[in-house]
Amino acid sequence: MKKVLVILPVMVLLLTGCTRAAETPTLTKPEVIAEAFLQASSNGDIDTCLGLLSDDVIFHQEPPGVRIEGKAEFEAILRDNMAWYHQHSLTSPISVDGDKVACSAKVSGDDFRIIGIEHINISYELRIRDGKIYSIMAVPSSEDWARIVELTNGLVGIKIAVVEQGIRVEDFAENSPAEEAGIRLGDVITAVDKVSYSQMRKGEIQLRIRGPVGSKVLLTIIRKGMTDPIDIEVTRVDVGQLHFK
Repeated sequence: MKKVLVILPVMVLLLTGCTRAAETPTLTKPEVIAEAFLQASSNGDIDTCLGLLSDDVIFHQEPPGVRIEGKAEFEAILRDNMAWYHQHSLTSPISVDGDKVACSAKVSGDDFRIIGIEHINISYELRIRDGKIYSIMAVPSSEDWARIVELTNGLVGIKIAVVEQGIRVEDFAENSPAEEAGIRLGDVITAVDKVSYSQMRKGEIQLRIRGPVGSKVLLTIIRKGMTDPIDIEVTRVDVGQLHFK
């Protein structure tokens, strides 16, 4: 699991929505290119986003210290995250200093709402040459990031594998609260707090299992040899308390 996914599974870009085909505009001014990129990302227009990027583009988010190199990897992340409907609302004028374009935005999305946040504030720095964005730096505000960590730092102490019906429990951490609550190896989690896996997006079940330390989560499981699903309530513990063998 990538480093950013340890904190919040779908936040690596903070730039996605639903795909919409469109021609890439011909742009020259750096501020216009930057604004077009942010607008296309809010519209879920991945084709336009990609058309504004150089092949060697580098994306960096700090925190948590994520670095993505190359348009191909950037595109894969965009497409994985496109179902979260992120929206940008600029909160500062776009400033230009040579090849550097800077702005701040308020970003909302379904992933934030699931964990209990309406939006977060992000500062962006884009670098542009020859009409293409070759570097993107995204910096969430320290207050907002601390809140994200607070709301997602509680885990249930399982290693999982994604299967057709949900996620299968492959291993437990030492002192795993899930194991103590009665979850067993091989159990398949099919719902979290009564939200079915079949209704979730990629990565959403892991996101819903996370939560504040000390909070409870209701896991619905199916177990080999049992006819009906069963519900097991688990109390989340701090990620720092969990150690896998």
